[in-house]
Parts: sequence; structure tokens; C-alpha cells
Amino acid sequence: MAVLQSFVYRQPTRVYFGAGKLRECGLLARRYGTRCLLVSAPAHETALAPLYAEVRAILSKADIETVHFDGVVPNPTTAVVEAGIKRAKSWGVDLVIAVGGGSTIDTAKAISLFAGLSSLDWDRWRSILTDPFQDCIFPTSRVLPLIAIPTTSGTGSHVTQAMVISDPAKGEKNCLFHPAAFPRDAVVDPALMLTLPAGATAVTGFDAFSHAFESYLSERASVFTTLLAEKALEIILKTLPAAMAHPDELEWRGRLAWADTLAGISLANAGAGIPHPLSELVGGIRPDLAHGACLAPFYPAYVSYLAAKQNDKIAPLASLLAKTAGLEPPGSGRDPLRPIVVSFLKTIGLNRSLSDLSCTREDFTRMEQHPVLGVLPWASRADLVEILRASF
Repeated sequence: MAVLQSFVYRQPTRVYFGAGKLRECGLLARRYGTRCLLVSAPAHETALAPLYAEVRAILSKADIETVHFDGVVPNPTTAVVEAGIKRAKSWGVDLVIAVGGGSTIDTAKAISLFAGLSSLDWDRWRSILTDPFQDCIFPTSRVLPLIAIPTTSGTGSHVTQAMVISDPAKGEKNCLFHPAAFPRDAVVDPALMLTLPAGATAVTGFDAFSHAFESYLSERASVFTTLLAEKALEIILKTLPAAMAHPDELEWRGRLAWADTLAGISLANAGAGIPHPLSELVGGIRPDLAHGACLAPFYPAYVSYLAAKQNDKIAPLASLLAKTAGLEPPGSGRDPLRPIVVSFLKTIGLNRSLSDLSCTREDFTRMEQHPVLGVLPWASRADLVEILRASF
């Protein structure tokens, strides 16, 4: 008889899921105070401007004053976070609400976590907040409550303790972790994702796929996370191409939003694998590239690396994905996952190399020489460089 597995599972975020749930954000916010910092991308640069106005109107009806910080950029920077903290302090806010994709939610997490500090030593926190599963010291005695309202289905940031913050001066993109960075509440309203174009749907959807895929294979995976990851993979394989073809279909958006949430919870408890830190390495050097787009080029080489290591989870995962995708069952070959993954990448238009994303040989040299390759726990520097090279 097999020995029962021991594990820790944590999900403190309350998830309010369903079309129309946005209308409840005012009542949720009232739990935490009456002065709110609304965090978003620049209102004049996005189709979401009417949504920001709607959120402010909902909050106003709940007698909540709102100041809008709309300085979020893709691959948010330390400077953006500091600007948001300055706005929060000057306004004396009681809570933070993030409306947007992963960059917006990550920015809001960092603002809520660090707003109580008189000064922010990024080098210190980058050296401390490196483990998603440790009980870290609190930066301050008071962390601002955060409500996350995602507008994409992919990053899972609304149900994780992670925040990815870039330092352009150093050419680095760092993932920081803290248990207090979990949003208090997440309002997942699939109707907010109906305007997302096909390309962005593919990139964010593949990000969710990677969360489920990597957490399924993680050594920290448990019976809970495995169930979540399997369901998320099943939904994404079946739904993502349909959502790209019919972006205004609420049913597909709802399924993707559900899968994104399941994958995010699995990731928060089991952790990521090789592609995530490599994609952040690329994103630090090329901050113009979206996270999901940086992930995809690594997957063919990544799954081949896993097969060569004879990971015992490869065969069942390959069978699951093949069955879900309606493909022939994988044989007893040495690399059963690669053709399935490549087929999926082709279907969603992401079967591209780093060179296809306009990364240069100079970019590759900087990646190859980066010190992070010597400290990642999943593979040797030589193996990681080989994966980089094969993905270029």
C-alpha cells in the first residue's frame, strides 16, 4: 500500500466568479474602508477605459472615494510601483483595487505590500522574497487590503502570492513572493474579457496552460494541485482555440477564466518549472515582449529535457493531453510530450523561436551569461544554456 502523501495547501483569496460579479465590488470594498486606490493601465491607451469608469461609479454608489493610479506598464517596473505607493500615501487610502491583467495586479500587489514603508530597498527585498512557500517577514505592520479584478485569462495573479517586477537599469525581471501578496478578494467576471483580441487571448491562455503544466510536473505537486492542473489543462486545450475564433462568446471566456483560476491556485501551491525563470530572464532583457510569448519558445526543448531525464510524470501527462486534444495516443517513444505540445502551439499561433520574437544574438549572449542560470534548482547551468540555445 502506498504511503499517503504529506503536503501543505493554501488559498486565502476569496473568489467571486461569474458574469456580472463586477457589480459586487463596491460591497466587497466597503469591508476594508472608504478610500480606495484604483490601479490600472493608462486609461487613454486602452479599450478598458469605460470599465475603469464603471468601477469608479460602482465604488461611488458604495460611498467609496477613489483616486485612480493609471501608470501601470507591461512588465511593471520598480519606478511604477514607487509612483503608485506615492499616490497611495498622499491620498491616505484604506485599500487597493486592481483592474487589468497580470501586470496591473502584480503592480497593485507590490503597492499594497510595501505602501507602509518609509523607503524601499529593492535589493533587500529581492534577496529575501525568493521562495513562494516560506513564511516571510512582513515589510510593515499594515499591508493594504487588495481586491483583484482580472481582465485576462492567463496570469493567475489574482490567486497567487507572486508579483513580477522589472528593474530596467539592471535588465532584470524578478519574481517576488510573499503570503501577504495574495489578494483578499478576486472578482472573476468573464464578461470583462470579451474585448480581448485573439493574439492576446492566445498569449495569456498559454500562460495559464504553462502554470497548470509546470505545477503538474512539480515535485511539490499534491493530490489537490494535480486535480486542479489536470482540469485546467483539459479546459484550455479544448477552449483556447475556440475563444480565439469567437472572442465575443461568453461561454468560452467563462471556461478560460475558470481554467486560469484553477491553474493559478495550483501554481501558488506547487510552483513553476524551468520555463518561467527563463521567460523572466528574457523579459528582463527584452521588456517589450509579453510573458506568455516568452514562455512558448522554451516548451519544445523543455519537454524534451524532461523526457531525457525520464520524469515518471511524462507518460501520464502525455496520455492526458493527447486524449483531451483528440490526438493519437502517444507511443512508447522517448519524447512523447513534444509532438503534442508543438501541435498545440501551432494551433494557437505560438510555435515560434526566440529569434522569431526578434531576440538578437546579443540578447542571447546576455541571457547565456546571466548569473541566474547558476542558481536555478531544476537543472545545471549547462543544461539551461542548452535549452536556451535550442529555443533560439
